[in-house]
Amino acid sequence: MVSLLAWHQPVLSQLAVRRESERLSHASLLSVGSDQEAMAFATALPYYLLCESYNACGSCRACRLLAQGAHSDHHLCQPEGTSKVIKIDQIRALLAMGAKTASYPAGKVLVVAPASSLNRNAANALLKFLEEPPTQTYLFLVASKTSQLPATVRSRCQRVPLARPSLDQSLEYLREHGLSQTCALEALNLANGEPLLALDIEQSGSASALLNLIDRVQAVLQGGASAREIGIKAQNLEATLVLSVLIASAYRNAVDQAERSVLDTRLLTWHKALVDLSETYARSPNINIPLALEQLCVNIR
Repeated sequence: MVSLLAWHQPVLSQLAVRRESERLSHASLLSVGSDQEAMAFATALPYYLLCESYNACGSCRACRLLAQGAHSDHHLCQPEGTSKVIKIDQIRALLAMGAKTASYPAGKVLVVAPASSLNRNAANALLKFLEEPPTQTYLFLVASKTSQLPATVRSRCQRVPLARPSLDQSLEYLREHGLSQTCALEALNLANGEPLLALDIEQSGSASALLNLIDRVQAVLQGGASAREIGIKAQNLEATLVLSVLIASAYRNAVDQAERSVLDTRLLTWHKALVDLSETYARSPNINIPLALEQLCVNIR
């Protein structure tokens, strides 16, 4: 049986019902909390749509083929190797498969995840499918940053809302992975409530270092420390984790300040700069993140 995140269950079941009743859109866009979560959803999805009983039974022929990675009506498009982007050749291969006749009655399921990894040419290559979808073919774009997709692509997909996990669901997920209640709450606070990111933080052993980095950032923005300290604190920390945690912290602090009507606009500028840096890093992973963070602090302060 495929592993499943509890908070994905309602949407997966809903999509399965739509497919069984022939009411499923040919193109759907789903927004999730992180790229990791996008991959988790993408892995579970075909078990619900191609299963002979549309409930991920795990025992029918379709489920067995999926478990073996041998189902001819399923194609998952994701970044390959060390690349952080999905390229046009991958989308062409995806669409070529989509143009073929389905081998089984449930039709074909094409999944792109995380869809925010599509480069511009790859995203534009999807337009022909979106404008003239083949029969019995269903495309799913699963992304944590749907705004990175071209508007021409977003407008041609049906948006499917995906609820964020409740605190209880997040804590249960982290307990299942061996975290104590205290560690789980601390990690969730750093991750702005995203349980998969929280687990990464705990497993990396860098929670204390990330807290120190956040403290230094706040001191720099308030003029009480030098930007150089940010670069030093960020050294030897995993870049993607650093960016994710800093973005989460900036967002959380901005919401808190706005609720108290004391919002410092530099915090909004910092948050936007971090998001832009994260997107740039996804395309060009050779960027020196500690140095880039120093420069951002200098520019903002």
